[in-house]
Amino acid sequence: MNNPNVIIATDRQTLIEVFNEILFNKQGEKALPEFEKDKISKLQAAKLAGITIPTLNKLTKKGKFRQYNLGRRKYFLRSEMIEALRNH
Repeated sequence: MNNPNVIIATDRQTLIEVFNEILFNKQGEKALPEFEKDKISKLQAAKLAGITIPTLNKLTKKGKFRQYNLGRRKYFLRSEMIEALRNH
């Protein structure tokens, strides 16, 4: 099957229940994918590493930490920061 589209026949209420189950955890809070939970800001990354933001910028340019861009926003992954700190 080369067609990426899938058609599922169901009633409206069942569809709503399935979407709610996917989007919300048991406490009714929005469930975030692991990737979203792992994202941290530049300030949070600097605090995690125990350094200033200018030092974080220098180390990022040197390749010690990996920075991601989402539009104009910059972020780091907590798991990658911890791994980089352990290795250096």
